[in-house]
Amino acid sequence: MNFSLDGFIDIHTHILPGLDDGPKDIAGSIAMARCYEKVGVKAIAATPHFLPGTAWAATKERVLESTQGLQLHLDREKIDLKIIPGMEIAYHRKLEERILANIVLPLGKTGFFLIEPSFQEEQEGLLACLLSLLNKGQKLILAHPERAVFFQQNPQALKKFIDLGLRIQVNAGSLLGYFGEKSKFTAELLRKSNCIHFIASDAHDHRKRGPLTASDWESLLASPGGQELFWSCKKIISQTFHLDLLAQ
Repeated sequence: MNFSLDGFIDIHTHILPGLDDGPKDIAGSIAMARCYEKVGVKAIAATPHFLPGTAWAATKERVLESTQGLQLHLDREKIDLKIIPGMEIAYHRKLEERILANIVLPLGKTGFFLIEPSFQEEQEGLLACLLSLLNKGQKLILAHPERAVFFQQNPQALKKFIDLGLRIQVNAGSLLGYFGEKSKFTAELLRKSNCIHFIASDAHDHRKRGPLTASDWESLLASPGGQELFWSCKKIISQTFHLDLLAQ
């Protein structure tokens, strides 16, 4: 590649082993880490699903322990990749309560919580929850809204919340067309409206849904507005994750 990913952080990954639909074991996690190493990404956020009432609801203590364990393995393998702990927290009825009670994890030292919308359902409950939390001063990132039917049909609904401080994370795969035409169209609308703050992989393994390859990055940067989006997101990453980057 003729560009550098130094300073870029993939803020949405499922690299921790055995916690959700990511890798089943440490070998799978290490294989994912080598994909990041290959393209020059040196830091990522591990964001296992938090879905209360399911097997994918690891406590924050377990996530922190798993993050530390994976980091030790990577250090032993001499893989230069920093793992920042976090969660992808699915919207649920007690979401606000759990955030305010410090039950779920933000992304590293940023104070930002990564929130996942439902893919198929209406979003009245989510939007009311986001509004309440933002008004209480909480820092929130909405994960891949371009993949949710409601936001595909109503992308303008996000603007009010962005004005209140909500950050938007779009999957790079959506911009590349990997999640279908509707997701790509919505992602492009958000890009043209300057409503994307983070691009991320949402990687789950090292094969079918892996980290972005060199070819993926080249396609993304060659797409209309791709370079401007990359540099804008990289600047926001440096501002948002500065304490985590200092700890590298």
